[in-house]
Amino acid sequence: MINRSAAFAASRFGLGLRPQDAASFAGDPAGALLEEAVRQSKRPLDGDGLRPTPEILLTFKTYQVRQKQLETAMQTRATADGASMAMDEAGKNSAMMAEAKPQIVAYEAELAAKVARQLAAPIGVCERLVDFWSNHFAVEVTKSFITRADVGAYEREAIRPHVLGRFEDMLLAVARHPAMLAYLDNWQSVGVNSLAAKRQQGRGLNENFGRELMELHTLGVDGGYRQADVRALANALSGWSFGMNLDRRNEVGRFVFRPGMHEPGPITILGKTYRQKGERQGAAIIADLARHPATARHLSRKLVQSFVADDPPEALVARLADVFTKSDGNLLEVTRALLTAPASWEAPRNKLRSPQEFVVASARALDVRLQPKEARRGLTTLGHMYWQPVSPAGYPGDSRNWLAADAMTNRLDLAEYIAARARPVDPQALAKTVLGDLLSAPTLEAIRRAESPRQAYALMLMSPEFQRR
Repeated sequence: MINRSAAFAASRFGLGLRPQDAASFAGDPAGALLEEAVRQSKRPLDGDGLRPTPEILLTFKTYQVRQKQLETAMQTRATADGASMAMDEAGKNSAMMAEAKPQIVAYEAELAAKVARQLAAPIGVCERLVDFWSNHFAVEVTKSFITRADVGAYEREAIRPHVLGRFEDMLLAVARHPAMLAYLDNWQSVGVNSLAAKRQQGRGLNENFGRELMELHTLGVDGGYRQADVRALANALSGWSFGMNLDRRNEVGRFVFRPGMHEPGPITILGKTYRQKGERQGAAIIADLARHPATARHLSRKLVQSFVADDPPEALVARLADVFTKSDGNLLEVTRALLTAPASWEAPRNKLRSPQEFVVASARALDVRLQPKEARRGLTTLGHMYWQPVSPAGYPGDSRNWLAADAMTNRLDLAEYIAARARPVDPQALAKTVLGDLLSAPTLEAIRRAESPRQAYALMLMSPEFQRR
């Protein structure tokens, strides 16, 4: 018998039940999931200090230039006035140089807004989709000052608006965003035969973005492309850049196509020749990659693995790939197929919640207002901090990767910390509300025998019913 209870639905497809939301499914869990996803996808993420990328990078670049000027002035004065006077001057300037770094300010604001939205979401389907696609198009916050400043805005601008839109639109938004262009080093990539290559030494073609766009973002590692296709795509994307020069302030933080850096002439990829000129050439290739059958299979498999099972049922993958192809990459239709397919509900609850899902679901279940610094500390310990994968491949979709030797010990420590923050209520009643028909008799008995509400809450959070989805 297929379990379509609210607790099951919120666990498998959302961020777990909050006590106040248990009755919100109204007998139609799949419909409630889809309705929440659509409603939440139309709400832009807001919060104090959230600004568009051009403002963020203009502030950062201005700060960077000002700090460099201060350093130069201090060095010059030290040489001219001698060490003692320089020390006095250094003391005066140190306060100026210690002003809040704008990349850190932007990052902290984005993190706070993201955590708040995940805790407040009625079910969390949309937030799960945002996390999935953000991880699919991963950008590492630690790569550079630019990615530190811009990674949250990247998710808000290139990912969130498109999670139920067309995949091609998301792919193009990602390819043009400064965060991705900086992360994969495309913004300074120069076509092999471009004017810039002929005039400048030490700058050349960078294949990173071309490779990852095929291997990770679209076709997949077994998508049938060759190294020659990677190099050709890198040449087609040469000149795709963004502004960071204060002499052209209107370009800072905005996508800019630079003809002088672009590889001239036709490009052949996967047997097809693209004769478009300039930016249109790369856009045409991206449009074809977005519609490729290998892309449909690659994305569908990742979606099923992320939401349903570590070993994705092939029939379900094929179903989603078929919907993706027939709908021209309409992610609303793909999501609808995922949420309504019987196979999505039939798979056993063997998949371990990721650390991010576990932390957020725990705070939601116990109605704890988890602060961003607390979320960051916990997720760093568990190795699953937002926007911080170790490679462009993102975090693994197979939950078995989270079963390291000390993983469950660290989860227990975090469960006890969150449990200590919870308001004292009847633990048994809370467990019945949050876990519903998933709650087993042994777990309920363990909660009943707990020596304190804090211990009871921690037992609930560490139970198989809560850990698995």
